Amino acid sequence: MAHSYVQAHDSEAAALREFAQIYPGTVLLVDTYDTLGAVRRVVELSRELGPKFSVGAVRLDSGDLLQLAMETRRLLDAGGLKAVQIFASGGLDEDQIAGLLEAGAPIDAFGVGTAMGVSDDVPALDIAYKLAEYAGRGRLKLSAGKPVLPGRKQVFRLEEGGRAVRDVIARSEEMQPGRPLLRPVMIAGRRLPEAVECLDALRARAQAEIAALPARVRTLASAEPPYPVEVSAELAGYQEAVIRSLRW
Repeated sequence: MAHSYVQAHDSEAAALREFAQIYPGTVLLVDTYDTLGAVRRVVELSRELGPKFSVGAVRLDSGDLLQLAMETRRLLDAGGLKAVQIFASGGLDEDQIAGLLEAGAPIDAFGVGTAMGVSDDVPALDIAYKLAEYAGRGRLKLSAGKPVLPGRKQVFRLEEGGRAVRDVIARSEEMQPGRPLLRPVMIAGRRLPEAVECLDALRARAQAEIAALPARVRTLASAEPPYPVEVSAELAGYQEAVIRSLRW
């Protein structure tokens, strides 16, 4: 629901009513003019529509989100709308969300746009391409502090009770204990049939993989102790062999 939709109507009440009737179970935007005034209009709308009232949440998009969320929750609960959730957006990033949750904001969901699509808190995101293999031979560079593991690789994840314990980076042809994480999805510029998955399946797998990581890895703070990632003896030996073969 856009601000322009509300502005295009003669009254905010009319905009809320029409949007709710067109999109059952929707999220109503309440900060175009006066946030708490609009929340009161949502409560009034619920009484007007009765059993036909179908709104999943209200969206706060500006202002002091902590205080507005608390007052919005109070107004909704007092109006008999305890099932209506609170959704927050408006230039949020992970640190702001963490701060709101730690402060006890009764917010059920967050919308993140800009901070997810760009490196908002890091003006320069330092990513570099490193050649690891060419013409069937492992390649690397020897810049100080920038090690490169040569050749094609596989990552094996060791798990206990469905929980990730540590990862091992190995050569692609190695067999290591654990579950291999890398698999081909494209060959010769064409997607492999078995690699084609629907978005729901991809999302479910990503959520499961994240949930399997230790809790300390899933927080914003640095993990203590760090999650262990090791290099296999064979890959380390191959790296040394490639270094010895270099001519400069």
